[in-house]
Amino acid sequence: MLVKKIAYNTIVSAISRIAGTLLALVTVGLMTRYLGQNGFGSYSTILAFLYIFSVFADLGLYAIAVREISKQGANEQEIMSHAFSLRLLFGLAVFILAPLIAVFLPYSFEIKIGVAIGAIGYWFLSNTQVLIGIFQKYLKTDRVAVAETASRVVQLGLVAFVVWKNLGFLMIVATLALSGLVNFLLVWLFAQKYVPVKLVWNPAYWKKMIRESFPLAISAIFVLIYFKLDTVMLSLMKSASDVGIYSVAYKILENLIYFPAMFVGLIMPLFSKYASSNHFEFKKVAQKTFAILLIFALPMVVATFFLSKLIVSLIAGGEFFASAGVLNVLIIATAIIFFGSLFSNMIVALGKQRALAKIYAFGAAVNFSVNLFLIPRFTYWGAASSTVFTEFLVTVLMAAVIYRATKYLPSLLIFFKTALAAGLMALVFYFLKENSLLVAAGASVLIYFIAVFLLGIVRFGEVKITK
Repeated sequence: MLVKKIAYNTIVSAISRIAGTLLALVTVGLMTRYLGQNGFGSYSTILAFLYIFSVFADLGLYAIAVREISKQGANEQEIMSHAFSLRLLFGLAVFILAPLIAVFLPYSFEIKIGVAIGAIGYWFLSNTQVLIGIFQKYLKTDRVAVAETASRVVQLGLVAFVVWKNLGFLMIVATLALSGLVNFLLVWLFAQKYVPVKLVWNPAYWKKMIRESFPLAISAIFVLIYFKLDTVMLSLMKSASDVGIYSVAYKILENLIYFPAMFVGLIMPLFSKYASSNHFEFKKVAQKTFAILLIFALPMVVATFFLSKLIVSLIAGGEFFASAGVLNVLIIATAIIFFGSLFSNMIVALGKQRALAKIYAFGAAVNFSVNLFLIPRFTYWGAASSTVFTEFLVTVLMAAVIYRATKYLPSLLIFFKTALAAGLMALVFYFLKENSLLVAAGASVLIYFIAVFLLGIVRFGEVKITK
């Protein structure tokens, strides 16, 4: 029953996310064509700037809340009510601070006003995130998928209206705030059925919670340095046009990395259950999860290499043609993030969040230094290369922490078998691409998954991973 529930939630969430991604990409397409490189670059600058503050607002509460409510006999209402209330109030203070700081930065007046408007949407989204742990525990993430899809539909409709009426840049930013409100209200209402979350005031309890979550809060701050600071540094060191080109490719990355985060989030309660009681089962779950992520990560990279120009052209139009090359670099970072999502959750389940904070601190320092060197010389190419290098470094260090704690390492045999299947996929794509990209894509994907089953990486009837 547990396997079926995980499978159901994964499939429903994936389908919903695919639909949401398509809606998001159509929305981006409308924005890029309406705003142009400079306007979309300004919009992306606002999002990158506000993302920094959303990380500060996080406090590491989401991961700790999921871990704590997954324990036997946990008082779910107490834990979630305190986590939500603390996140709401602290987030309010953080997102009031954001536009005040923006005033003193060398941004245009329009961007500064946009930060104030966008901060409202980010506050709503920040409040939503901590509630998602409830749906993960009860394996009801389809509710989250419904809320997110609804908010995507609302934003697309609003953006289309703004473009139709030519209401301008700031109204485009306002669509983010309104769609964030829709997402928050739906998630809040759905959550009440499983855990009746209430607003509470208990500073003493919050102090204990922050003490536990603080290493994760520090980790999140370091993550943002190498996940979003590249866009901010690009905006300060290069033109808005460069930011726009980079951001189209980065937007695709942001939508794709939801899938591993969603899947690993469903597995997180199992990791929390076995981390302290049964390392054999812990490693078994880790190996199966690693293999599933690998099976989807490698063909994603291969397909993107062949289709990047078409993808960018469909999403953003010919003006952003340079984004295709950037996407080919960032898709490698995306694949690495698949495994980073797995390893970071494993480390949290093992209670090693202090080690995770150190890894992210080192990664942030390396990323900042590399960006500082590469961006002035290679613009968005430097930012993309820095992202790949940092994600690889951080993921390797996380794997080392897990190995020291559990003696677990991912199976190299599975990696080589999957790489062989991906190589066959690339060959089919290469020889058929001159005839039809659609035929090439379909045939190569079919060959890939046939190879996956023939090589024994997975078998019909169950997800059975070769050891």
